[in-house]
Amino acid sequence: MPVHKGQGSEFENIFLILPDKDYPVLSRELIYTAITRASQSVTILGKEEVLRTSISRVIKRKSGLHDSLWGGRSL
Repeated sequence: MPVHKGQGSEFENIFLILPDKDYPVLSRELIYTAITRASQSVTILGKEEVLRTSISRVIKRKSGLHDSLWGGRSL
């Protein structure tokens, strides 16, 4: 099951299988979502470098909500 399909659900055990190479869609948020679905254990299969790169990639959301609320001004 893809990570995004498991959002909002909980499972006893999670097996996170990473691809052989890095992809831009792999991010800290995606890894976090995957591992927080587990109530008992998490097993991550894949290259350590892919995991490290994924964790270091933080997605900056661009929903436009901030600008809509604050008109481009900082909080």
